[in-house]
Amino acid sequence: MREHENAEGGVEIRLSQAMLDALKRAKHIPPDVQKEIDGAKAEGGAYRLHLSEDEGMELSELLQWHVRTDPATGKATAETAPYADVIRIISEAQL
Repeated sequence: MREHENAEGGVEIRLSQAMLDALKRAKHIPPDVQKEIDGAKAEGGAYRLHLSEDEGMELSELLQWHVRTDPATGKATAETAPYADVIRIISEAQL
């Protein structure tokens, strides 16, 4: 997925359906961030999500608690890989 900084400030990221579904299942999402997730717009086979810099950081930090790694590979488990992917694209978009 492709991500970029929005001209209005903050970041826009493109999520796969699996990533969006994972975000909708995540627990303890703050209401302001949940509103943005619920409002993600379908666009060309992906979903566009706009977050402020603070919301992006808040979501990344929260999702880190959801990621579990496979001790044999050191990679995120299949169940938590979508969270790891969202963290990665938020981080890349904030650079």
